[in-house]
Amino acid sequence: MNWKTIFNPFERFNEKLLLFTGLITIILSIIMGYWTNTTFTSIYRISNIENATLRNIALPTLLSFAVAIGILCVLGKILNRKTRIIDIINTVLISQLFLIIIQGIGKIPFLKQAGKNVIQYQSNPTGTFPFLDFLIMITLTLVTITTLIYSMTLYYNGFKTATNIKKWQHIVLFCIVSLISALVCQLTINQII
Repeated sequence: MNWKTIFNPFERFNEKLLLFTGLITIILSIIMGYWTNTTFTSIYRISNIENATLRNIALPTLLSFAVAIGILCVLGKILNRKTRIIDIINTVLISQLFLIIIQGIGKIPFLKQAGKNVIQYQSNPTGTFPFLDFLIMITLTLVTITTLIYSMTLYYNGFKTATNIKKWQHIVLFCIVSLISALVCQLTINQII
């Protein structure tokens, strides 16, 4: 395994294996959401919800993934008629796999306590600076940003592989469509939950 495989598994692995992994991603994100009272309100947006039920978690998560898949399928077919739906499904689902880490972070007790300690110090900075808690929060921020960047890299590389896009105009269009669809999906799903 090399760097290219890590950042673009879509070229190396069979689409059926990727689809199976993507289906596992859906199941894990719903389970993790139920445990943490969070749900995907669009790809790259995880929201806390009150009175979490399995339905309240599963419906927005499934809708957000389905909307992203649908929009990317349409864009993919516009850019390249040979774009396969399974490749787009794999792109969306595999790119969301590592966001499950971010979904679960809120349930780790010492991370929650570190955040509270830093906030408490900010509101009353007369005591001892909570250096360890601050270091934990910085590390958590770096892990979150790295996970998001990796997920977005998988998203882009998967779409690029699925559609075989090379022109910069297509790449810009992909970025704009992805951003707009994520925002619209988020606003729509927030109305549902």
